[in-house]
Amino acid sequence: MTSDTSVAAILANLEAQIAVHRQQKELHAAELETLTQSLATLRAAAAVAQELADRPGIAIQPLAAPDPDPGRKPRLSRMVTLVVESWPAGQPFGISGITAEIHRRYKDRLRKPPDPRMGSVHMRRLLAAGRLAAVRGSRPHHEALYTRQAQP
Repeated sequence: MTSDTSVAAILANLEAQIAVHRQQKELHAAELETLTQSLATLRAAAAVAQELADRPGIAIQPLAAPDPDPGRKPRLSRMVTLVVESWPAGQPFGISGITAEIHRRYKDRLRKPPDPRMGSVHMRRLLAAGRLAAVRGSRPHHEALYTRQAQP
């Protein structure tokens, strides 16, 4: 501190610092109050949710049936058929969706990922057999889309 600083300037500086600290204290107190209210609301909601979860209700059904077994020696044609048969009737799908589903279901039984071109051959055979309906034909950079025909 230099000797040319007046006492009035020092007092003004100290008063400004005290005002800033009081303002920060008020800001922090308001933030603390908001957080405390949010925590209480969350705890009440969690208690209600726990009570609802503990109530006896309808038995929970499994989300999906287990994946059908493609056989001892899995063949791509059998896996394509199983995936297509499990696809909802009327919902369009393409070969990329079918190969992704085959990979998801049977990846532990496959040596390598399924080839989409080979899967497409099997889907065209299903189309020729009348088990699939064409929604859109294939074009360059756009795969063909099919839907599963409803079984009579």
